[in-house]
Amino acid sequence: MNDLLELAKLIKDEKLRKKTVELLKDFEAFNEDFRLEKQKFAEAYGGPSQFHHAYKGGLLDHTYSVTRLCIEIAKVLKEIYKAEINMDHLICAALLHDLAKVYCFEKRGAGVVHKDVPLDHVVWTACELYARGFPKEVVHCVAAHAGKEGTTLPQTIEAWILFYADAIDSIIHASFFQQRKVIVLLGE
Repeated sequence: MNDLLELAKLIKDEKLRKKTVELLKDFEAFNEDFRLEKQKFAEAYGGPSQFHHAYKGGLLDHTYSVTRLCIEIAKVLKEIYKAEINMDHLICAALLHDLAKVYCFEKRGAGVVHKDVPLDHVVWTACELYARGFPKEVVHCVAAHAGKEGTTLPQTIEAWILFYADAIDSIIHASFFQQRKVIVLLGE
């Protein structure tokens, strides 16, 4: 968790950085009806057994990797293309993109499974950020990070970077570290 908090320090906007750190340290669903049994962020599973990061601490590893990938991709795009990228929004969205997963997975038998929860983690996380007044650009990045598999397509450079960083990390982890064959259609 300390590594994530160090990355959060890269957010220059003090108010946004503070809100991001508070959620990373102690996230509770905004709506009391959604306050289900959860895991601590640092101990949460990143996904079910048939996909990626299906181990205790998997969410933490995935989030750290995705955030680092976002930062590096942005550096390259800025250097080569002089791209204008809002790093505060990108880093915040990367750190929080899977926040609701703390409520979504549990160990059952020999594997990790998706619990019976009221919302998909992408929608749920976007709703949580919206309810807390995060910038619309951050909410969009989170809502769009699943691409065609979700309900919102990326429309900003920050959202596209997060989408691809998330895809790279989850696909590589599942395919090479969990030895799963993952087929993903990234779009046309």
